Amino acid sequence: MADETDAPITFETVLETMRRLRDPALGCPWDLEQSHESLRDTLLEESYEALDALTSGETAELVEELGDVLLQVVFHAQIGADESRFTIADVLRGLNEKLIRRHPHVFGEAQARTASEGIGQWEGVKAAERSAKGQGERSMLAGVPKSMPALAYAEAVLGRARRAGFDWDDPDHIFEKIGEELRELQEAAPGRRREEELGDVLLAVVGAAHRMGVNAEEALRGANARFYGRFTHVERAVRGTGQTIADTPTAEKLALWERAKAAE
Repeated sequence: MADETDAPITFETVLETMRRLRDPALGCPWDLEQSHESLRDTLLEESYEALDALTSGETAELVEELGDVLLQVVFHAQIGADESRFTIADVLRGLNEKLIRRHPHVFGEAQARTASEGIGQWEGVKAAERSAKGQGERSMLAGVPKSMPALAYAEAVLGRARRAGFDWDDPDHIFEKIGEELRELQEAAPGRRREEELGDVLLAVVGAAHRMGVNAEEALRGANARFYGRFTHVERAVRGTGQTIADTPTAEKLALWERAKAAE
């Protein structure tokens, strides 16, 4: 007989496993204690781990992390079922209906020859959905969760604004805007005003990234990784001399930094 692990795994198999874990008589005490609220941070953490796996390019790691993200969806759906509020079928039905409704150029009579036209169709349907819910006056930016990390939030709202046509006619103007914001930051008095001006600089930079088709989050992740690599190179070099980072002259540290850059 084939090993049980060789049997095909279906979505229903996973759902049944989760139902067993949440069974009041036979389940796991920890799983039974969880709620939508207690799992909030875990959902966010698993999403970030999946992003790391996407960046790494490791297939096995990505498969595992996507499974962990799916676990969170299944877990929340089972909690909803236990509370007689909703089931995984409601989640899947809503998702499928939304995909069809927001792609009239695929499932309907509308036409979209380019990706930007497809996005335009998507935004148009979303606007109609807001109107049908009595939210016609609601900003198209209101759907972006304010609890998102600030950089991701900036990318999301600027992307929506740009799709609505709120953009520079001349792409080079965004660089002029960055220069203008930098000058205002330089002239700002210490305190709240300086914080506001720094925020404007960061927002302008994210706007430039979006205009150039660069993912600001990934760009910063890459810069972080380069900083980490260069700094650890400096640390190793300094340790080799028997000194500490703090005791090493600035000129020497900068020279080691430039050497690390050149070695990349």
